[in-house]
Amino acid sequence: MDTLSDVLNLMRLQGVVYFLREFAGAWGMEMPEGPFAQFHMVVRGRCWFETGGRTTELSNGDVVVFPRGDGHRLLDTPDTVPVPGMSVFEAHLKGQPIFADGPPRAQLLCGHFAVDRAFKHPLVDELPAVIHIKGFSTGQSELFETITRVLIKETQAGQPGSATVVDRLAEVLFVQVLRAFLQQTRPVNGFLAAIHDVQINRALSAIHGRMSSALTLADIAREAGMSRSGLALKFKSILAETPMDYLTRWRMLKAQEYLKTTDNSLPEIAERVGYKSESAFGHAFKRQFDLSPGSFRRLASGDT
Repeated sequence: MDTLSDVLNLMRLQGVVYFLREFAGAWGMEMPEGPFAQFHMVVRGRCWFETGGRTTELSNGDVVVFPRGDGHRLLDTPDTVPVPGMSVFEAHLKGQPIFADGPPRAQLLCGHFAVDRAFKHPLVDELPAVIHIKGFSTGQSELFETITRVLIKETQAGQPGSATVVDRLAEVLFVQVLRAFLQQTRPVNGFLAAIHDVQINRALSAIHGRMSSALTLADIAREAGMSRSGLALKFKSILAETPMDYLTRWRMLKAQEYLKTTDNSLPEIAERVGYKSESAFGHAFKRQFDLSPGSFRRLASGDT
């Protein structure tokens, strides 16, 4: 499995589509700050989004994502007075007309991406407040176009199993948005920059793929095709931590997952994340999370 997929799986990424509907007349929705990364795709037409005091136009095929769950407005024009987004959602669920006066001005696909916000990985911290990806009309990749077109078609189809297909495609859409964001911004620091760098991505692949073994800096450098000193310097300049610190972080994140989702004993989990003794594993876990593995498991299960 590639590094980004490994991280996204541990983030427990889930996609949910609220609705695909047309908006007519003077319309606007105000979405409050929340725990989910809401997204909106302009299937047809134009509109505006406002967040943080800034208003930006969206056109046909554009996707906007709010990774941190920031509050925002979607507006027919910058001067439109919006209604609460929940009112629009409830009207949709009940089949009631809303923003239906006159010819449609826009058709929107709206939903959210849910992730485990307790997941302490660099990717979570570095995502911006807003990601705006220009869509079909500006030469987005063929795969992106295919996914979005199938997603729209499945949302409209109402066939058996469509809801599941739509939600899974929404998760694929999130990955495509990250890819497009990477191409659009070309970051020089952070996790997305690291996986875009051939040598550092090889180092990350070694860490993710071999974390259960007694991995050393020399092993990781060999996989990356670099010297130990060269790897250490470049890795820290991009990710702001050493390869061995990242290895420890990833081992502990995997340990958290095993503690939450399996009945494996602590010695078994210790071995799975690269520790020969339960004691060494326990010390590393407590340094990372200020909790013993046993205490974390009890809290995660709801036991007191």
